Amino acid sequence: MDVLAGMRAFRAVATAGSFVGAARSLAITTAWASKLVAQLEEHLGTQLLARTTRRLSLTDSGRLYLERCVQLLDDLEEAERSVGDQQAAPRGRLRVSAPMSFGLIRLAPLLPAFYERFPEVELDVMLNDRLVDLVEEGIDVAVRIGARLEDSSLVVRKLGTGERVVCASAVYLRAHGTPRHPRDLANHRCLRYGLHTSPSKWELDGPDGRTTVAVKGPLQVNNSIALKAAAVAGVGILLTPDFVVAEELREKTLRRVLTPWTPSDYSVFALSPPTRFATPKARAFVEFLGQALSSSAARRTSARAATRFETRVREEPASASQKPARRRS
Repeated sequence: MDVLAGMRAFRAVATAGSFVGAARSLAITTAWASKLVAQLEEHLGTQLLARTTRRLSLTDSGRLYLERCVQLLDDLEEAERSVGDQQAAPRGRLRVSAPMSFGLIRLAPLLPAFYERFPEVELDVMLNDRLVDLVEEGIDVAVRIGARLEDSSLVVRKLGTGERVVCASAVYLRAHGTPRHPRDLANHRCLRYGLHTSPSKWELDGPDGRTTVAVKGPLQVNNSIALKAAAVAGVGILLTPDFVVAEELREKTLRRVLTPWTPSDYSVFALSPPTRFATPKARAFVEFLGQALSSSAARRTSARAATRFETRVREEPASASQKPARRRS
């Protein structure tokens, strides 16, 4: 028998609630729809539908099989569409999920250029700081930031990397002093990112290897923009991705500290269910975002080198030979 035809007929009957409705949706006769379902039941060796003179209902086996059947047919139909769409222009609705801070600071400014290049794609962007279930919530592409990702059945593309920085405002540093070694952070007010109540641990690599220090402070938030505002106000020291504080470092409302030591870099990933990544609209978005991040990363590298040099010069104490000039009488 044609198992796929039987599965499609069974799904249509379950959806319509009758063989007549199923036959109409499939453009076949009612008798043929009934025969396909009967052949499928015989093939499986179990009854999927409980038939009475007045109504149809799913058996326990039917409910279980329908769930798997719908998923399989949806995946198959999506795969067929994706093959046909390989040469098609990107179009249609694309659901994207991204972290709040990344979305506001990095993604939002790129959207006009994406619209100009792909005018037939309708973006539905969801910004939040929780891990979304892409399949459950119908997400086509999710942007995630981290050092690495756990193994997944999703398609994963690495879009770029960046560095994390440790910074604070001049107001805070005047009031509490400037840390000279990561161990000094234990005695400072640190602004922590996360959802957990356990003490945060910051890791920094430097001249004497990796140093891990447990930090504490008056504020813990699961949003980097909120933490940045607190850092600018002088509440504490912040460890955050560079893009979050790029403008503040440039305008010197925040300054880097502990420059000989560096936190681990972060990576930007795009994740997508396999069948959805195959669509032109998803591939176009991922490739566009990767190119945009690569271009901005090159610009940040040169700017970062200049910032590090300026910070290092500012923090170096004057040598003994650099004595103040004697005033002439």
